[in-house]
Amino acid sequence: MKEKIPFYNIVNMFFVGCVFVIFSIPFFIDAIGLDTVKKYSEIMSNWTGIISVVAIVAMFEIGFIINRLGSIIVEPLYVILKIWPREKYDAKISEISQSNAKFQSMITELNLMRSHIMICLIILIAALFLGKFLYALSMFALICIFSFGGRKHNTKINIIRKQNG
Repeated sequence: MKEKIPFYNIVNMFFVGCVFVIFSIPFFIDAIGLDTVKKYSEIMSNWTGIISVVAIVAMFEIGFIINRLGSIIVEPLYVILKIWPREKYDAKISEISQSNAKFQSMITELNLMRSHIMICLIILIAALFLGKFLYALSMFALICIFSFGGRKHNTKINIIRKQNG
């Protein structure tokens, strides 16, 4: 049976990649320089379609990698530290999703928060290495915001799992 990747998964991966690229721009603005941009802008003007497609694919791939990193680093760490505790449950997610329409979107939102925590963690580490401490502090603040928001979301998911398990 041929299965399709849901549209929201594609959009979420692309969105995560875009956010990462946008948050990364401050690191590279000084390194690239305005003269370099002007020099290559004339050459690249004829290639805008190809460059756009490559950028979209690259952002999707970056988002996909960040999403996977979040699932193997952030989620287990948060479960171990009991920041996002996971309750035991017997029901399968697909069964719960059929009886509760909001459940699947809540799982997707929690995964998106996890990906944003991973983005901020990567940028935090890069900012510390590059000596951009104010930027690192802002990433730490975002990690805290997403962590607390995810904790509340995770609690709601656990309640639904208990009711259906």
